[in-house]
Amino acid sequence: MIFKQYQVILILQHPENNTVMSKRTLFLLASLAATMLVLSSACKKEPGIDEIIESIRQVHAPDARENIFEIKAEWQGGMKVNISGEVDNEALKRAIIDSLSAAGFEISEQIDVLPVNVPWTWALVNISVANIRATPSHRSELVTQAILGNPVRVLKEQGSWVLVQTPDRYLGWCSKSSLEGMDVDELYKWKSSPRVIYSEIHGFINSLHGQTVSDITAGAILVKEGSEGDLLKVRLPDGRNGTVARHMAYCLEEWSREAIPSADRIAETAMAMHGFPYLWGGTSPKGMDCSGYTRIVWFMNGMVIARDASLQARHGNPVDLAGRQYLETGDLLFFRTNPGDADGSPVTHVAIYLGDSEYIHAAGMVTVNSLDSLRDNYSAYRASTLQSARRTPSGSSEPGLLPVKDHPWYFNQTR
Repeated sequence: MIFKQYQVILILQHPENNTVMSKRTLFLLASLAATMLVLSSACKKEPGIDEIIESIRQVHAPDARENIFEIKAEWQGGMKVNISGEVDNEALKRAIIDSLSAAGFEISEQIDVLPVNVPWTWALVNISVANIRATPSHRSELVTQAILGNPVRVLKEQGSWVLVQTPDRYLGWCSKSSLEGMDVDELYKWKSSPRVIYSEIHGFINSLHGQTVSDITAGAILVKEGSEGDLLKVRLPDGRNGTVARHMAYCLEEWSREAIPSADRIAETAMAMHGFPYLWGGTSPKGMDCSGYTRIVWFMNGMVIARDASLQARHGNPVDLAGRQYLETGDLLFFRTNPGDADGSPVTHVAIYLGDSEYIHAAGMVTVNSLDSLRDNYSAYRASTLQSARRTPSGSSEPGLLPVKDHPWYFNQTR
C-alpha cells in the first residue's frame, strides 16, 4: 500500500514587522494544518479502486445510453472499501465485488440492482407511438420512441413516469399512461401468444362497426384473436379489441423467420418512407431522426439494431471507403460533423447506401443524395464528412445487431 507524504510548513515570523508570532497564533496555525491533513487523508482513496471499477465499466457498461452503472467507492482505510450505487443487472454487481475482492479489498456494499420499487418490471406500449424522454417530464428532450405492442423493461419509477429500456437497449423516461404493465409471467404468456406484426407504414385499427380504435404504424405488434373475412381480429395490450386488414399484418413468428435485411429489401423499405418528416429523437414513421430512420428500416426487415448513429457505427463489418467501389446497396454510411475533423471523430449522422453513388437519409426529411459531384443531388458537405461504412453480416446475432427471432424480449428462446 502506498501513502503520499505531506509536509506542513509554519511561518514563525510575521511577514511585515519580522516579529515573532504569539503562541496563540502558532497554536491556531498548527491546529489548522492538522485539520487539513486529516481531511486530506479522509478524502483519499486507496490506489487501484477507481481503476478497477472503471475497467469493469468499460468492458461491461461502456455507454450510459444503454447501461446503468452509477457506482461510488469510499475507502474506509486499510484494505476496506464501501461500494454504493446502482446497476441494471446482477452480473455487473457481481463483477464489481469479485474484481475488488480478487485485488485484496474487504468489501461492504449497498448496490441496488434495478429494477427497484417499480409497479411492474415489464410493459407493452399501449399507443401507436410512445415518446421516451431524457428526464421524467413532457418538457424534456425526446431521445427515442417505442411502437405499439413492443416490450420495454421497467427499471425505476418517479411520479407518473418510469425509466424504461427498449429492445435496442436504449434508456429513457416514459409516461406510465403510454404503457400496459406486466410481470415476468405475463410477459412469458404474451411471448407465447399468437401475434401479428403490422407491415404498412400508417393505418388504423377499427372496430367491426368501422369506428376508429387507434392509429397504428409499421412494426406494431398485436395479439391475434381470430379473423372475419378479410379482417384480422386483434387485441391491444390494454385489452381493447379491433380489426386490421388481413393483408396488412403477418404472423409474427413466421415473419421473424423469413424477414432478412437483404440489400433489395432494405432499399425498398427505405424508399417507402421517402419524403417523411425529420424529428429529433423519433424512431417511427410519424417522424424520425437519422438513426431512428435506419432503425425502422432494419426492424421492418427482422433486425433490432442499436439506437444512435454512433452506436450503430460499432456493429457490422467495416467496408473499405477507398474509391468507394466496395460499397454495396444496404450498407450504412457514417458521417462526422465537420469536414476538417480527423478520421475517427465522433459519428453524428447515418445514411443507407442505395447503390450507384446514391444514399438515403433523414435530414430535414427523408431524402436521397449522391456522392457523385456531377449529379444534381450531390452534397459536398456530406461527401466531405463521410467517415466510415458498415455492412450487416449474414447470420449476425449480437447486441446491437440482433434478429427479432433471436431476441428474448419477443420470443421465449426455448421454442
